[in-house]
Amino acid sequence: MIRNLLLDWSGTLADDLSAVVDATNAIFREYGHREFSREEFRQEFELPFSRFYARHLPQATVEELEELYVRFFHGFQANVTLLPGALAFLEACRLRGIRLFLLSTIKATHFEEQSQRLGVDHFFEHAYVEILDKREKIREILAIHQLNPSETAFVGDMVHDIETARHGGVLDIAVLTGFDPLEKLVAASPSMLIRDLNTLRACL
Repeated sequence: MIRNLLLDWSGTLADDLSAVVDATNAIFREYGHREFSREEFRQEFELPFSRFYARHLPQATVEELEELYVRFFHGFQANVTLLPGALAFLEACRLRGIRLFLLSTIKATHFEEQSQRLGVDHFFEHAYVEILDKREKIREILAIHQLNPSETAFVGDMVHDIETARHGGVLDIAVLTGFDPLEKLVAASPSMLIRDLNTLRACL
């Protein structure tokens, strides 16, 4: 039985893909790089994001990219919404006594604004944000909160999330609502591959 859930934010609970693509393209324009379509971005993007930028903007430093991303994303942040079924899913987990934790690369200020505006910040026992490589954090989270790996799952929308779950010895659940397209997720052979959180809620 699953008693604990680690949840990704972007593409899992929040629909921020368009905002991230727009902010990334603004960075590309700053360096004279051609812009990506939404589908090109989904094919190319990966976590840790340093790999993505090392391929496409090797001349940029991490500090420069961080500064530009924060500046450009601010203009698109208001467009971020919850994905369909996200609120009902969180409410169902609370009713069932499932402990919820957030594990995400999202900027702390972005998560604070989005989660409060969307009314979901109170669902999480703890939010771990600005985690560049989730694989390096998951075991610490399990230890701090005394979470039994056999009773824990990590839900995310990217191959990196699947790898993170396996690194922590927890169940990996991939959703098709976010950044990585179907073919990338299938290639990673997730334990569970679901359409959206409505589907996962029915499995609870």
